[in-house]
Amino acid sequence: MDRLQTDTAHVWAVDLERETFEGHMLAETLSADEWMRADRFVFEKHRAHFVAARGYLRAILAKYMQCKPGELAFFYGEHGKPALASPWDKSQLRFNLSHSAGLALIAVSMRQEIGVDVEHLNRKVGQMKDIAKRFFAPGEYERLCALPREEQRRAFFSCWTRKEAYLKAVGTGLTHSLKNFEVSLGRKAKLLWIKEGNIEDWTLLHLEPAEGYVGSVAIAKKDVEVKIVKHLLRDLCLNKGVN
Repeated sequence: MDRLQTDTAHVWAVDLERETFEGHMLAETLSADEWMRADRFVFEKHRAHFVAARGYLRAILAKYMQCKPGELAFFYGEHGKPALASPWDKSQLRFNLSHSAGLALIAVSMRQEIGVDVEHLNRKVGQMKDIAKRFFAPGEYERLCALPREEQRRAFFSCWTRKEAYLKAVGTGLTHSLKNFEVSLGRKAKLLWIKEGNIEDWTLLHLEPAEGYVGSVAIAKKDVEVKIVKHLLRDLCLNKGVN
């Protein structure tokens, strides 16, 4: 596993459906605050996925920090974006987490703000065009409507995950208008326009981490090389750092 540099990033793909002894061990590393959040879920499956995602997040970050997963502490920004708390913040490690239908993506970078999002293509949504008209930039909506019907679902979720990833990297989440910037809809991810800032200062990458899923990672630095890590639990050594 390559070490992180300021011009590289890693995206870990994690299967949250695995029921293993090691997975239960990871759950034991969660803090009281994380368990409180887990207990807010109505459905047990969603609760289990949240617990697994947080456990894996701790395990993966611990590899970079060369510490035990349970030792890590987090704080949350004004709009809920998580970050490492003192003394771990001195590492300047940045990360972001997203999960959908049993698959999690955990994006990690050094110093550069990063956001990631993933969606299953079979996720139930309302009228896609109505949602796009309400929330997407006008150019995105027009290009979506111009596509053949059979291509619109993938394009919709590609657009949505790119916008989510960008907003998560910025740190505002959905408090920032989705119409204040524009992205591409095809398999090549591209930031086309932003109301504030320079699109050349960003890396935006399309992801297909597993069959039936699309995602995106956004990094606040141009020309960042992104490595996709297909996670295998047996390779996740909890007491060792990244080699």
